Amino acid sequence: MTAQTYLQQQLETCARYKLSDADTDMIQSSGIEAFIYAKLTTKKFRKWAMNESSELQAERAIALNVAANKPIQFRYPFGGYKLWRMPGAPEVDWAEFLAIAYIATYLAPIAAAYPPGVELVFASDDMIVERMNNIAEADTSAYLDSFKALLAVIRKQLPENFTVDIVRVGDLYQNKPEMEAEFATLIEKVTYDYEHVLDPEKKKRKMVMSELNINWQGAEDFTKFTAEEKRQFVKRGAIYHDAYCMLSKRQQFNRGDEKIVIFTMIVPNAIAIGTTKRSVTKFWTGLGVLEQSGSDFRAKVIAPSGLETLIATTEAVAMPGLTSKNFRQIQVQTTPVKS
Repeated sequence: MTAQTYLQQQLETCARYKLSDADTDMIQSSGIEAFIYAKLTTKKFRKWAMNESSELQAERAIALNVAANKPIQFRYPFGGYKLWRMPGAPEVDWAEFLAIAYIATYLAPIAAAYPPGVELVFASDDMIVERMNNIAEADTSAYLDSFKALLAVIRKQLPENFTVDIVRVGDLYQNKPEMEAEFATLIEKVTYDYEHVLDPEKKKRKMVMSELNINWQGAEDFTKFTAEEKRQFVKRGAIYHDAYCMLSKRQQFNRGDEKIVIFTMIVPNAIAIGTTKRSVTKFWTGLGVLEQSGSDFRAKVIAPSGLETLIATTEAVAMPGLTSKNFRQIQVQTTPVKS
């Protein structure tokens, strides 16, 4: 098998699933809701245990959608940009391809068993990125266009009852002044909590995460900022992030009673499944690569910290429909064959 063959198989088979005899027996004995819940919570995909609130939310959403004979609704909130440290930025690369294929494989059993199917929506948070990370709007627009182009290719391989799309959270607000007013109020609240309530260790972690994503020479040139000016910008980024996440329409779109949030890592009331079987790095902040052991390949998304130590060969790839330069080749790491 070659990298090309592996990637082609991922594209063509990620959403295919044939119900087993055990699946059919479970549906007949326990019902479709129990089957869907079992597939969503299987340890084959989950990277972390679910707490009680996450379990209850999944059960509630399944019940509501089944009762209404609607698709099971999934939301995947994400940054909506490509981290500027990635070589293919600002467009998507193999990280997005591999992650979406992995999610499709995860949800495929539900579409196979439940005629209304599944609805997967990636909720893009790009509207806050420039203010928070100093990433230019032109870059987030380029990312959105490339993400849509990737979905168009993947969508052709999905069954009719499996829909996938991307929505910009900012577009949920037709009245932008109303959104900005709500955002300003939330910033005030979060700032107070940040200064007077937040645990020092949590504050430190938020500062570290905020700084990692900032491009000091992005939409504007902030490279000449003093150390204190940079600290204030990092702090502002952390506050803006938390305030933005509290926007009412974002909350309703992602967190309504009938919605199930899936994500790469642990967040409240969500199912954490990683980005591939072997990685948990966020796809928009990582690089998609393959690991090869003999004739076998495995998908992986590596973090920015792994770029400098990446030892890999470059293999040419030609995938129909994927015309971006980021899909013309892929990095392949070789690992020893296990005896």
